[in-house]
Amino acid sequence: MSGLSVLMAIIAAVSLVALWLSFLKGEELFEEKLPKKTKKIIWGFFVIFSLLSTFFSAYFSVPAGYRGVLLNFGAVKGVINEGIHFVIPFVQKVELMEVRTQKEEAKAAAASKDLQNVSTRVAINYHLNPLQVGDLYKNVGLDFAGRIIDPATQETVKAVVANYTAEELIRLRSKVKAEIDALLTQRLQSYNIVVEANGVSLTNFEFSDDFNKAIEQKQVAQQSAEKSKYELQKAEIDAKTAIARAEGEARSNRIKAEALNQNGGSKVLAREWIEKWDGHLPQVSTSGNLMFNIDSLMREANTK
Repeated sequence: MSGLSVLMAIIAAVSLVALWLSFLKGEELFEEKLPKKTKKIIWGFFVIFSLLSTFFSAYFSVPAGYRGVLLNFGAVKGVINEGIHFVIPFVQKVELMEVRTQKEEAKAAAASKDLQNVSTRVAINYHLNPLQVGDLYKNVGLDFAGRIIDPATQETVKAVVANYTAEELIRLRSKVKAEIDALLTQRLQSYNIVVEANGVSLTNFEFSDDFNKAIEQKQVAQQSAEKSKYELQKAEIDAKTAIARAEGEARSNRIKAEALNQNGGSKVLAREWIEKWDGHLPQVSTSGNLMFNIDSLMREANTK
């Protein structure tokens, strides 16, 4: 019931008790101390107030996004939809249950296939089946999150995580999440709790400190191995390059030797001299230790 309905019901009960006590004490009290007209006014007030209190206590409103479980002396009698309803005061009661999307978070711990301790936090978006909230209330009550969702989450995580090693949990995280989603949806459906599409989210898997250190050492070793592999490949490439250069030079020398044999050495030597010439004429030394620069002499002759 709403707060107003409960308040009016209490006032009505007090009024009825007051009326009953007045009958027990007798009407002489009213007849001796109160005029007849005043007595009628008081009785009329009690009657009208009692009727209004009874009327308002029978009024009940189910807000949007909820369903009401109708109880008759505590026994589930049905489910009422959103809107205004009337119930029998002191006989019937209504318990509200939310059917909109809700979120529940639970921490789960498990052991992996290689016996590593794993923990994670699971967030679940779900809603109650509006047509079956009566059965859920009857079988579980209002604390369905603590009684059903959290334990089911724990068991689901344990069942799925046990099929993977710790490294696979990290590497195949999306696959693990999909399996947990499917299995948890199936388990909660039997209790009329509907998991939303892709409604299960996992935080990062947490492992023991020893395992984290082992993973870090392995990563360092892998990086070192990759570096060594790169250096080996570079050395192989350098060796192949040197071999190719040596083979090229040997081939060039062989071609030069063949040219000397076939065409005469003078032409080959002349070609090599031309390729290595820096564009300056050589200097000539005489027997008297005089030095002549042929290039400079030719430039002077040209200027004259």
